[in-house]
Amino acid sequence: MDYAARREELWRRARERGLDAFLVINVEHSDGANLRYLTGFSGSTGGLIVGAQPLFVTDSRYTEQAGHEVVGLPIEETTPRWLPWLADKLGALGVKRVGIGAHRTSVYVFQELARLAPGIEFVPQAGMVEDLRRVKSGEEIERIAAAARLTDEGLRWIVDRLAPGLRERDVALDLEVWYRRNGAHGVAFDLIVASGPGSAMPHYRPGERTIERGDLVLFDIGARVDGYCADLTRVVAVGEPGRDARDIYRIVLEANRTGLAAVRAGVAGKDVDLAARDVIVRAGHGDRFGHGLGHGVGLEVHEGPGVGPASEDVLAPGNVVTIEPGIYLPGRFGIRIEDLVAVTADGVRVLSSFPKDELLVL
Repeated sequence: MDYAARREELWRRARERGLDAFLVINVEHSDGANLRYLTGFSGSTGGLIVGAQPLFVTDSRYTEQAGHEVVGLPIEETTPRWLPWLADKLGALGVKRVGIGAHRTSVYVFQELARLAPGIEFVPQAGMVEDLRRVKSGEEIERIAAAARLTDEGLRWIVDRLAPGLRERDVALDLEVWYRRNGAHGVAFDLIVASGPGSAMPHYRPGERTIERGDLVLFDIGARVDGYCADLTRVVAVGEPGRDARDIYRIVLEANRTGLAAVRAGVAGKDVDLAARDVIVRAGHGDRFGHGLGHGVGLEVHEGPGVGPASEDVLAPGNVVTIEPGIYLPGRFGIRIEDLVAVTADGVRVLSSFPKDELLVL
């Protein structure tokens, strides 16, 4: 990863906004993704000053780790009172206008820095690093693709073991352990295993419910590899699910395929959403598809660009997004089919490979 080039581009944009420096602060993973994107640092606490005199700072727990991970930057160790230390350091650098990330920096940190360094104007900046992260390099896409392959493999493994009588939470735990044993550094989010009526809740949390014969089981899952996330949703049936489930599955599958066909560089995210959503609306289930069609994926499982009715984003080569239409019938079942795709200069590369052409019945 060319972290130096990323920092230089951020510094260029900061200068265009009349800033003397840009500050990225990560406290217990509050802005870990941005800090990792700019430095490669994977610890939970650290800070980066981007400017004429760039500097990486962390505490004694992470100085040795930073020495291995952070290349091309001077590294200094803070005192336990790291906010006063940081305010003093910025004062010593002679900066007057410092940009600071608006999305993740807490109000407390912002106000404390302003109090401790009254001679410095801290200027909230929305999306400066996040905008850079939208377009992935080839190396980033390959890491996401590796996470997607592992996610697919794990789903194949757990589906082979799925049976009536298993608890949702046990299935989710077994799958997470499998991912960690087979190369994942963790999961991208709390894995969703939703059976029966639970599948009608898009962000369901697996619990004590046992899977019953005839249930639909929705898996919304993702492994994390080398810091990068995957995201996949598939639905399987444990025993014959009935005609209604099969009919809804076919509608969602058509919407998924239509959405994938609409993904192209230069196309607005809201137009991709509209293409897929229209399939569901024409089938009479528009009121049962309440969320956006997709979102960006990278160091975080939810990032830009957005693919939804309110999105103002236009897709570009290097974007990695999900396409995940769904229909949810409260108290009965829900079906969502989600693929992960990379936008290319001349089309799209689908990173998900788990079969979806028909509802899998176990």
